Amino acid sequence: MISGMNEPHEKDDPYGRGHLADQLREAVSRPLEEWREVYEGFSPVDLESGERRSRVPPGVASRRAAVLVPILVEGEDARVVYTVRKDDLADHAGQISFPGGSIESADGSLLETALREAEEEIDLRPELVEVVGELEEMYIPPSNFRVSPFVGLLPPEAELVLAPDEVEEIFTVSLATLTAQKTFRKVLWHRDGRDYEVPVFAIGGPVPRNIWGATAAMTAALLARMGWREYRR
Repeated sequence: MISGMNEPHEKDDPYGRGHLADQLREAVSRPLEEWREVYEGFSPVDLESGERRSRVPPGVASRRAAVLVPILVEGEDARVVYTVRKDDLADHAGQISFPGGSIESADGSLLETALREAEEEIDLRPELVEVVGELEEMYIPPSNFRVSPFVGLLPPEAELVLAPDEVEEIFTVSLATLTAQKTFRKVLWHRDGRDYEVPVFAIGGPVPRNIWGATAAMTAALLARMGWREYRR
């Protein structure tokens, strides 16, 4: 367990001692052997050149950042929390993301960065978060960030309120939906005069959404730890 992470109490544990909560704790606590394959597999492929941007951290200077991957847990139901960023932000404007941002001088660690940003963006108090592990560091080429993702369990009574200057919307997706066979797709996108094949989690509903890019790759790294293997097809 990473130093500074909140440990669950056996008695009166608000995050639940059910099978799913314990499965998440165990799965996230261990490394993922094929993390490079998962991360690289969620980079768009240029159909003309066959090239994709690497998500493996390079050995060059880059900006440090952290995100929190929040999971609302109630019994045997778990829902991953996502945000939609405002269109006028400097980095990753308008994209689906996890709460997070750049490390600041007052932060004692990248974990503190992730918790601080979650409190600022969705009003999530750090004491409500049981941080159960850290996913592999990811490189995001367009913004030159090396991102450390931390996974946190939230009790069902956690109330999330968006910061209107940073977040357009908060939404959740169940683990059952994310791991359903029909959810993972590879779609064709036309951007800047070029065609790309893009792996996405296609979420239906009143407002259909495609979770793609770094957020999709982090989601996949979480799901792969729990036995999901659709990314290989």
